[in-house]
Amino acid sequence: GKDVTINAGDKVTLSATGAKYFKWSTGDKTSTTTVRPTATTTYSVRGTNDDGCEGTDTVTVIVKKEESAGITADAGVEQTICEGSSVTLSATGGSTYLWSTGDKTQTITVVPEKTTKYTVTAYDSTGKKSDSDEVSVRVNPYAKVNAGKNVTINAGEEVTLSATGAKYFMWSNGVKESSITVQPTVTTTYSVRGKNDDECEGRDKVTVTVLNNDRAVADAGSDHTICEGSTITLNAEGGDSYLWSTGETTSTIVVNPTTTSKYSVTAYVGETEDTDDVIVYVDSKPNVNITNGTETSILKGEFITLSATGAKTYKWSNGSTDPNIAVSPESTKSYSVIGSVDKCSATKSITVNVYDKVVANAGKDVTICKNETTILTAKGPENSNYLWSTGETTKSIIVEPKVDTEYSVMVYHDLDTDTDSVMVKVEDCKTSPDIIDPTTDIIEGSTELKLSIYPNPTHGLVHINISGLTNLSSIHLYDISGKSLYNETINNGQTKSYVKKLNLSDYAAGIYLLQLVDNQRVITKKIVVR
Repeated sequence: GKDVTINAGDKVTLSATGAKYFKWSTGDKTSTTTVRPTATTTYSVRGTNDDGCEGTDTVTVIVKKEESAGITADAGVEQTICEGSSVTLSATGGSTYLWSTGDKTQTITVVPEKTTKYTVTAYDSTGKKSDSDEVSVRVNPYAKVNAGKNVTINAGEEVTLSATGAKYFMWSNGVKESSITVQPTVTTTYSVRGKNDDECEGRDKVTVTVLNNDRAVADAGSDHTICEGSTITLNAEGGDSYLWSTGETTSTIVVNPTTTSKYSVTAYVGETEDTDDVIVYVDSKPNVNITNGTETSILKGEFITLSATGAKTYKWSNGSTDPNIAVSPESTKSYSVIGSVDKCSATKSITVNVYDKVVANAGKDVTICKNETTILTAKGPENSNYLWSTGETTKSIIVEPKVDTEYSVMVYHDLDTDTDSVMVKVEDCKTSPDIIDPTTDIIEGSTELKLSIYPNPTHGLVHINISGLTNLSSIHLYDISGKSLYNETINNGQTKSYVKKLNLSDYAAGIYLLQLVDNQRVITKKIVVR
């Protein structure tokens, strides 16, 4: 809505439109909110529709203070409490305060016996100007819940307990009715909570005393059936003290029999005793097995059938309930199956390793200068092995052929293999004599490609000098395994030389390879970092 102007001490109702649900900065969750600001204040409202779309708007309430108005007391909003409870009231709008209770603090705590109005007078700093406001504290009574008189019964008897004095009830045994029927084996106290629509919750309790006629009547409970490896809790009743065949003397014991077993308990009351038995039947777990083992392998795109045995019913981790499932995972994946016989079950798992089909790639053919080295790097699927014609088994190798040489590499894993080769051509890196262009009479002399590195060995900073470049070249830095560490393209136009400083201080001590590629010419040199 539009901004509004009020006099000091006035209240104003702000209204929002354009949405189904609202929430004001005051906390109100309706389309309207009533405020009484003591100073000019901006209020915001957020509106939401069922589709989740949300909008926000603001409105400013300008407080016009008259000189004669002085200050505006505010005792806060109405409070509701339960009988016997306390509530804290806080006033605003002044420098000092005087409550109808006689308190002179801004905040007071009261414990009214009935609904009461409290008045506060707020004074300015001079004590001459004042204003008063009142706040009502509503006191709701507790529901007068009555659980009835305590009762006494004989062992084995039932009794109905009835509560009155409220509309809604909740007993300590979870029943939400006014009456409950119970058959306790020992003296027991039952509590009940009750409330009416406009009242606070009341409580009461009733005790049912159980007479055992001074005689033990042992009850070990009904027989049980468990699965192998499981535990079971046995509970005895009918005595003041107990002795189990396991030697334990508590009313409740936990057992883990490996075979069907009988347990006896003796109950004692005074000079009397009585014995009862309970049988725990133990069913064996099924011997679930996956015939493929715990691990198997396939090529990507292939299917494999996993077969489970040893149970009546099965539940695979992919949701299938058949003993046999056909799977074709995109990557290595584990599958589990739960096999069950009656109520007992066991679990087995298998991992299906997925390998890519091997496609060997020895890299592009390369040309190097005589007496220089080059790095050959093969490519293959993850987890592949490598075997070069040189006998080396690393992914990358360093070669220094004296003549043109073809190198082959076999890439393989457990399920597939492939071979590829790469040609390394060796040139002396010297061009033909000067060539004369008859149309221009300009002599163009080509130069030998040279690469120098110093200092070498180095503790970090090296200087790289290159001469004899064409118009587009590149340099590459590798570690000894062939991993690329640094690349740079050199585009010098007509400039034949290039100078570069390279800082290797962040690299570990060891041998590194710097490779210069200039069209079809390649030079590789070692750099030793200490």
